Order: sequence, then structure tokens, then C-alpha cells
Amino acid sequence: MPNDFRKERAGFSHQQGRGIRYLAESALRSIASSHSPAHPETRAEWVERFCEALMSQSETSHHAVITELVAKGVSSQEIYQAYVPEAARQLGQMWLKDEASFVDVTVGAARLQKLFRHSGDEGCGKWMDRSIPLGQSILMAVPDFEEHSLGAFVAADQFRRHGIWVNMAIGMTAEEIAEVVREGRFAMVGVTLAVRKSIEPLADMVKDLRAKVAECPPIVVGGKAVEIADDIEDKTGVDHAVKSVREAVERCGLASVAETLSVGASL
Repeated sequence: MPNDFRKERAGFSHQQGRGIRYLAESALRSIASSHSPAHPETRAEWVERFCEALMSQSETSHHAVITELVAKGVSSQEIYQAYVPEAARQLGQMWLKDEASFVDVTVGAARLQKLFRHSGDEGCGKWMDRSIPLGQSILMAVPDFEEHSLGAFVAADQFRRHGIWVNMAIGMTAEEIAEVVREGRFAMVGVTLAVRKSIEPLADMVKDLRAKVAECPPIVVGGKAVEIADDIEDKTGVDHAVKSVREAVERCGLASVAETLSVGASL
């Protein structure tokens, strides 16, 4: 009997094995969900619930979590600036720790991106406001060597809140990005890096940009890689390595809605 069992087990195809693993992961998630707080109290518990909703089979459960937070008095600004970024980080950590499958994390990240893309639509309840652009334009690039694009969407929407026009370049090669920069009149080129292995390719891209663009705007890098790597400016050749959008705005001397409002108030 044991030999027969081993033969039968060895006969599983790769696809069958993946299917069995997916069913097991789904069962584990259901168990974990049943043990999660029914009424979250702390931010960490709410973020955990938000992540579960983002990865669930329901297309609207994450919207329900946002609605619950708003009903409890959490401002849309706090949801946008605190809960959403923390959920994005937790999804990444769950994948790295093998607590969620690649498929589940990808679904969750895609839903977060959709929230940003349609944040002004009625369907999302207009839970995030938009600022009036002041005329300056920047390029947010996700090069083809960087697999994670959520950080760029988060940063882009925060730049828009400062009143800055944002153009997105997703999955482009260094040559394609250089072409976009040449044709545009950008006050900054921003890149978000999620992993250390993207640092070396970014250095090559920066060299290519400076060689092919006569008047290259400041190149700024942000994201997880800035926090985990030392001397990233020297390693990549970028003008600035920043840990927040506000820092990028200040270091590049971009005009901000906040500055305009403060000047107007003092007149």
C-alpha cells in the first residue's frame, strides 16, 4: 500500500500540484479569517481586515471596509495616507513570508491600483479628493526591470495632491523612457524601487538618460530600496533618494498647493 501511494502521489502533474496547493491556501485563509477580530479596534487590525478584503473573492468587500472606516470617523485623507500604504506593505510582507500566494497578492495589489486610478469616480465614493494642478509636470516611471508598480501609483496620486501634473510610464525600457523625457517638459523624473536587485539596472538607466537627454530634469528615486540600501544616490547616480513625496517636492523645488495656500493666506 505505501508503494502504491507513493506511485499515485508521484503521478500528480505539476498543474494538479498547484491546484492542490491553491485549495490548501484558500482553506488556511478561511481559517485565519475566522480567527481575525470581528470588530477591529487598532489600526493594525483594520489593515489586516483590509488586506483580507483585498484578497477575497468578493469584488466589493474592500470598499465595504473603507466605508466602515469612514463611518467610524476616519478621514479619507488618513485612509489614503496611512491605511492604504500600510496595506500595500503588508501584502508585500505576506508574499515574502509565504503567508499568501502570488495570485492573491497580485489581486490585492491590482485592486489597490484600481482605487487610485478611479479615485475620482462616483463608483469609489469620491473618498479621495484631487488638487488643481499648478502647471508643473513630472514623469513617474516604472522601468521594465522593476516588477512592482503600486508604489508609483501611490506616489503619483500624492504628487497630484500637491497640484502637480503626473505622467506615468509603466514597463518601459530605458531607451523608451529616455524618448518620453526628450519629448516632454518634465520638472522631475521619479522612479520607485521595491527591491535591492533593481539598484544596478537603475544605475544603467540613469546613465542612459543623461547620455540621451540634453537637458535631463532631476532624477529622484524612492520606495523600499531607499530604506534598505546605503548610499543609493552614489550607487545609482540619481540626483535625490527620498523617503516621501514631500521630500521630493522640496528637494526638487517643485511648486506645491500647500505653499501656494500658505502664501495666499499671508497676503
